[in-house]
Amino acid sequence: MITITLEQAKVIEFDRASVALGTFDGLHAGHIALIDAAKKHCGDTVAFTFDALPVDLFRSHHKPMQLFTMQEKIAAFERTDIDYLCVTHFDKSFAGMGKLDFEKLLVDYFSPVNVIAGYNYTYGHHAEGTAEMLRVDGALLGYNVEVIPEVLVNEIPVSSTKIRECLWDGQIETANNLLGYNYSMSGTVVHGKGIGRTLGFPTANISVAKEKIVPKNGVYSVDVLVGEEKLRGVCSVGVNPTIEKHAHRTIEAHILDFDRDIYNEVIFVSFKRRIRDEIRFDSTMQLSEQIQKDIDAANLQ
Repeated sequence: MITITLEQAKVIEFDRASVALGTFDGLHAGHIALIDAAKKHCGDTVAFTFDALPVDLFRSHHKPMQLFTMQEKIAAFERTDIDYLCVTHFDKSFAGMGKLDFEKLLVDYFSPVNVIAGYNYTYGHHAEGTAEMLRVDGALLGYNVEVIPEVLVNEIPVSSTKIRECLWDGQIETANNLLGYNYSMSGTVVHGKGIGRTLGFPTANISVAKEKIVPKNGVYSVDVLVGEEKLRGVCSVGVNPTIEKHAHRTIEAHILDFDRDIYNEVIFVSFKRRIRDEIRFDSTMQLSEQIQKDIDAANLQ
């Protein structure tokens, strides 16, 4: 896969391109349906997306957290075997583009034979364009438009919005089902206060990108990827109420059967199951006993 900008797309001679449109945040089961539809055609496959969520531009004081960082999005697309990932900057100029201007942009930059969009895809100024409008206008502009219907998993409509809600509510298993894989975060291991080690359960304190959504506070069974090594673990998300008052939120992973210095390394934490809520205990001894129970619960998987 080759990652390109819109400017680079202008000078590429695409071969009978099939272009999938979307924000592709999380690259969930619904997005995969778009990619699969593009891949069934002969010629180049292209995913056309943005470097941020369009809604971020209009809700600057209350931005929705993202399922993917840009690096994670690129890595996920590399596993789809598409030919090109075109990422363009979404700003006020792009947001102000008229419906017809966007439709013509696809012709000018990709010369597509096929364009694939989800049933709820919108585009143009004030989202005036819909997938059905694109289908009608595309025929006039020389490309076929395929509209992918709503994708359901366990009778739940798949959307990035629904997945975010599940993560905020701690419904990690539902979120994973809708994604089609376990939700994960990449982050750098930073120094904490060493409290976990004093309790006999050393943790890796993880600093993640500020735009990345973090699941609801609680304790989770996780897989941790350190380099090429996949390990099991227990991850605590929260404010450590037993130890500190008014503490900031942290992400701490205790990696099972592991005791290596990984400070400043980037690791990946994949959330499998929510074990329990965050609880304030009366003593550190009670906390230690509960951590062991959490580890036992994770080991049962």
